[in-house]
Amino acid sequence: MKVKNVALVVFSMVAANIFTGCTPVSTLTGDKLVKQAQSNLIVQSNVDMTDVNVNTLIPGKVKEIKVKEGDNVKKGDVLLIVDSDTLAAQQAQVQAQIETAKSQLNAAQAARDAASAKLELAQNGARPEEIDQAKSAYDLAKVTVDRLKVLYDQGSIPKSDFDNAETQMQVAKDKYDIAQSGARPEDIKAAQAQVDQANASVEAVEGQIKQAEAALQGVNVNLNYATVTAPEDGTITQVNVEAGEVISTGMQLIVVTKTDEPSILCNVRETDLSKVDLEQEVSVKIPAYKDEEFKGKVVRINKDADFAVKRATNDNGEFDVLSYGVKVELTDNDKPLRSGMTAFVDFGK
Repeated sequence: MKVKNVALVVFSMVAANIFTGCTPVSTLTGDKLVKQAQSNLIVQSNVDMTDVNVNTLIPGKVKEIKVKEGDNVKKGDVLLIVDSDTLAAQQAQVQAQIETAKSQLNAAQAARDAASAKLELAQNGARPEEIDQAKSAYDLAKVTVDRLKVLYDQGSIPKSDFDNAETQMQVAKDKYDIAQSGARPEDIKAAQAQVDQANASVEAVEGQIKQAEAALQGVNVNLNYATVTAPEDGTITQVNVEAGEVISTGMQLIVVTKTDEPSILCNVRETDLSKVDLEQEVSVKIPAYKDEEFKGKVVRINKDADFAVKRATNDNGEFDVLSYGVKVELTDNDKPLRSGMTAFVDFGK
């Protein structure tokens, strides 16, 4: 009777193990299942892919969305367009300001050239031919006065005509005298002041043009920002806005997942870290492709521990067993993978 009771207990334990799935498993990392097969270090983890958050550098209203979730995109592809009508109006306004300022610059430069020529004349004196011209003008004015005096004495012309001729003769004489003797110091000083004023006007207008061109450059940059493009090749995994929605800078608008560079981050306990080396080639099994074996390479071993996977016990020598992150990149993948897929990485013996 006791034998039957013992047999019944044994059968109950076996049945419990079968129906609860409780089989001896060696847990080598904190929250990841790690299996040992023929003394190989096999670590369970998940496929990881880099998510790139796409936002805008200018606020505004979404005019058009060019993609949807699941679309594959290349770097530079247009994802969405922000309404830029206001920016276009600013661009036209600034361009008009630049054109006006350039016209003002031409006028200021012409005035400067005239003032410089006048100063040069005052400083250097008249050329011989200019003196001859002044003398000829004076001689002609003198002859005219003599002729009109005879007519005036005869009563043939009014006194105003004779007075006007005398005035013109005096002006011609003064010019002739100046041409012979050169400009007075005060005349040179006045000419220099005109040149200085003209230079200041040119510099002021040039400053206005530079300021307007800088403003135009800023508007053009913002116009470029109105077209939001893909920063990397990948798949659109999130579209968080709709056409017509008002957005601000820094908002996560779209997420592009880089599916062409899948990796696996494994948590390896320190007691097994001797089996892992940088550039080490590993094999990877992904249950989604149960008949496929993928190749990978260790590209990073964290210098600092991530967490303790086992606390100090008598079994492990009274010390905490720490876990280190090990990144594996797949090297020959030609299968469509998804972020989060279960993966088993075999580091060998």
